[in-house]
Amino acid sequence: MNPRAKTGFSNRQRGASSLFVTVILVMVVMLLAVTASVLSNTQFRLAGNLQFENVAFNLAEGAIATGESWLSTNASDGGLITRATATPELYPTAGLDPLAMTWGNTNSKAVGGDDNQRYLVEKAMADTLQDGESIATCGDRSGAIRESVDVFLVSAVGKSVRGTTKAIQTTYSVKKNC
Repeated sequence: MNPRAKTGFSNRQRGASSLFVTVILVMVVMLLAVTASVLSNTQFRLAGNLQFENVAFNLAEGAIATGESWLSTNASDGGLITRATATPELYPTAGLDPLAMTWGNTNSKAVGGDDNQRYLVEKAMADTLQDGESIATCGDRSGAIRESVDVFLVSAVGKSVRGTTKAIQTTYSVKKNC
C-alpha cells in the first residue's frame, strides 16, 4: 500500500466536511439576514401606521376644536335648535352614532371644506344645573356657584391619507341665555 494515497484521500474528506460546514454557516447567515429584513420591513410599516393614526387623531381633535368654537358663538341662537332649520353641524337632540354613521354633508360639517375633518354638534341636555367653575360662560359669573347650562355633544372624525379613521366625542356646556 502506498502511504501517500491514504493522505490524499484523508485531505479530500477534510475539504468536503469543511465545505459542508461552510455551506451550513452561509445558509444560517442568509436566514438571519432575511429575518432581519422582514422584521425591519414590518417595523417600518408599523411606524407608518402609527403615524397615519396620529394624523387622523389630530385631524379629529382639530374638528372638535372647530365645533366647540362654533358652538361657543352660536349656542344662544334659539333658531338653530330645531331640526327644520338646523345647519348640518347642529341637531336638537343626541342620538347619532358617530362610529356607525356615514359622515357627509347632510349630517356633519367639513372643516374648511376638507372631507377628512368633520364634526357635528348634538344637544344632549337643556337647562341643566352644573358647577360654574367647570363650564364655558359668555360673561361674568357674578359669583354664581351653580348655573343653568345647555350641554352639547361634539363629535368629530379625522381621516388620514391612507384611510385611517379616528372618531372622538366630547361634551361642551354653555351658560344658558348668554
